[in-house]
Amino acid sequence: MHHSDLILLAFAGFIATLALVPFGIWVGKKIGLVDQPGGRKQHEGAIPLVGGLIIIPIFSVLSFAAGLIDFMPLAPLLGGVLLLLFIGALDDKSHIHPWARFIIQIWLACYVVIFAGAEIENLGNLYGFGDVHLGWFAKIFSVTCLVLLMNAINMLDGVDGLCAGFVSVALAWLAFAALQAGWIVYVWAMIFLIVPLLGFLVYNMRHPFQSKASIFLGDAGSLSLALILGWFAIRIVQDMHQPAAIPAVVIIWIMTVPIMDTFAIFFTRMRQGRSPFEPDRLHLHHKFLDAGIPAHWVTPLILLISFVTGGIGYFGIQIGIPEYVLLYIWSAILAGYTFFRLKYAKQNMPK
Repeated sequence: MHHSDLILLAFAGFIATLALVPFGIWVGKKIGLVDQPGGRKQHEGAIPLVGGLIIIPIFSVLSFAAGLIDFMPLAPLLGGVLLLLFIGALDDKSHIHPWARFIIQIWLACYVVIFAGAEIENLGNLYGFGDVHLGWFAKIFSVTCLVLLMNAINMLDGVDGLCAGFVSVALAWLAFAALQAGWIVYVWAMIFLIVPLLGFLVYNMRHPFQSKASIFLGDAGSLSLALILGWFAIRIVQDMHQPAAIPAVVIIWIMTVPIMDTFAIFFTRMRQGRSPFEPDRLHLHHKFLDAGIPAHWVTPLILLISFVTGGIGYFGIQIGIPEYVLLYIWSAILAGYTFFRLKYAKQNMPK
């Protein structure tokens, strides 16, 4: 297809998302696929959890319509994602046990690594002693990364617009890197996911015309989006048929917010003798809210942080900063942030 046809297709996808969300909200309320307020959930009223059930199908239709499956292994990826979408919807409706959900995530990550080519073997010159090759450990490492990313991004879905907004920012950096490397097919594939995300954010993010979200992603949406994002990240770092668009260390910087927040919270919970999956109010967005920052500013501020960290990673490489220097800087920030979160958690423990 010509670029003009692809632009029209993307625009049609955006309009379709805007039109389908109200219908999805109605269906979600009809079948009881909603998030009820209570406990840590402070939103008003029952909010439908059907965002992923709209975004992922539109992304799939756009990708197939553009013929992208002829150039990249999108078909097996979408097969795994649609299964995850279905399981996530069951979880949203019936609440699957966390460990059962964790096992399902591992199984689907294995499927995507083996059948959709989401395997990274060369991590680049991370430590300053030459490229790090994983060899036989590559598949295990790739599965681990995908599972951790799924959980990290799922945990972002705690304030209006944050999860979908972060995935959009991360995809924008990956698409920019792919564009600079001449990977046009990957650019359009990511655009076709960003488009329904933006349409969804019109209803999910707070703005002058909307005081609160009218629809949520749900676990189905956040987990599925994370799996697709992880697949794109691995592919542009290591596609077997062309040189890497960016080194692996850039991905770490692009994913800084969910990775650091999840690591710090898991570490804190385990130090307190709790399960790493136990819910609480230790997340970055909770910290912003506790500090008195208005709810409608929390998401834009965290997205700005994500945009800046992604830029540090990408342009750091472009201006010649060694990969290992970027990793050591990032690791120092991670250690400092984890120490801060642990100290904050101790100060706010119930007495």
